[in-house]
Amino acid sequence: MRASISLLGHLCLTILLCGTFLWSQTAAPEPTPAQTPATAPTPVPGPSPAPVAAASPKSSSYSGGTVQRKVLIFDFENQTGKIDFDYLSGSIADALADSIKKTGKFRLMLREDARVNSYADSPVAPNTQPAATAEPAPPNQNVPPAANGTGAAASAAPVMKVKVDRTEAIKQGRAAGADVVVLGKFTELNGVLLMSAQAYEADTRLLKVSEDVLTKSDSEMFNGINILAAKIAESMARELPMFEAAEAARRRAALATDTIEERDWEIQLFTGMPLLHPLYSSDGTITYAKGFPVQKLTGYSLGATVWNSSLARKIYFLPKESRFGLQTKLTLLSGTADAVDTAGALIVSNAPLNGVFVSSHLMFGVPYFQWRKFAAFADFGLGAVYTNVTNSGTKIFLSVQPSAVVGTSAAWNFSYWSLGLSYSAQAAFFSQSQAFMQHDLWIYAGVRL
Repeated sequence: MRASISLLGHLCLTILLCGTFLWSQTAAPEPTPAQTPATAPTPVPGPSPAPVAAASPKSSSYSGGTVQRKVLIFDFENQTGKIDFDYLSGSIADALADSIKKTGKFRLMLREDARVNSYADSPVAPNTQPAATAEPAPPNQNVPPAANGTGAAASAAPVMKVKVDRTEAIKQGRAAGADVVVLGKFTELNGVLLMSAQAYEADTRLLKVSEDVLTKSDSEMFNGINILAAKIAESMARELPMFEAAEAARRRAALATDTIEERDWEIQLFTGMPLLHPLYSSDGTITYAKGFPVQKLTGYSLGATVWNSSLARKIYFLPKESRFGLQTKLTLLSGTADAVDTAGALIVSNAPLNGVFVSSHLMFGVPYFQWRKFAAFADFGLGAVYTNVTNSGTKIFLSVQPSAVVGTSAAWNFSYWSLGLSYSAQAAFFSQSQAFMQHDLWIYAGVRL
């Protein structure tokens, strides 16, 4: 009996151990990928996959305001010293323009004789034709037209073609009304191409974004160009969000305070005090041979100048903002002098003199300095002077003489008026041996139309 019970106990223990083993094998968890040894896929014969171009940057979640910033992109500077890479100057800039436009946060600008147009409003047609490069791309490479310099983005939307330094570029951007100026350069050494791009805020002149990409200078550089374009566009969208309407209005007002509005006409009214002196020897007396002593005359002058700038703009070789004008001036003088005869004998002592000089000149003005709304001009003119000098109602000299004038003027220009100072030196010629000069210092106010 005891042996049967012992046999039954061993049998039950054996069944329990077997069941536990079978359960543990069935319930064992699947091994995780990290635990599963990696096996290399079996290679499949055929062409290698084409490189994937960089994806267009995604717009950041924060858009700031509702007014797009205006962006001016300059051609990239070729620092390789190799003419074979010149075509990349425009191609890289085109790629940046395409990516920046796709963010929807910027409006790209063009330069055409300092007139600004919108590139963002131009249609862009797809084009996938490969570019002609120094080394041909692999057969299946997908190179976007913005990166290889072909297609509508390159032909319909040229960017700035002037290579300037940073300070000059920002200055040109501000003058054109840009909010952001994008510059860049690239260099190559031993088959490696380094490309860098920077975005500056035009009003503060601060560097806001800087990105660079290192790539091979073969067909892979097109993918590198697109990577740089995507990086700069994404960073700009993040660091330079769109303006609120109030901020955009404030910036427009600030820009208006820094530039002189272009006007076709300006009418200036001036007044001042003249200083006269002879251009020939004079002892200060009234003689027939030596004329009258203009240095003894004092008084004041007043007049007007009408300037026109539209005509000068149509003459391509003239400096920008040059102007043509007509100036008329009235000078009223008085004083005393001794009158002597031809032998030098005194006729009248301290004879009272009164003079009326009226001059009219055709003028030409050339700007030589400008800062914000302040502008300075060099003025030149040719014309004639009417001279009438009397002694107690008795005519002494009455004639019309040829005249020339040279001077300078400087003014602060508001939207529709100006306020400034002017100096001029006017020479009048009585004869080959008789001439005098009139210096004028004026204050003037102008109406700009």
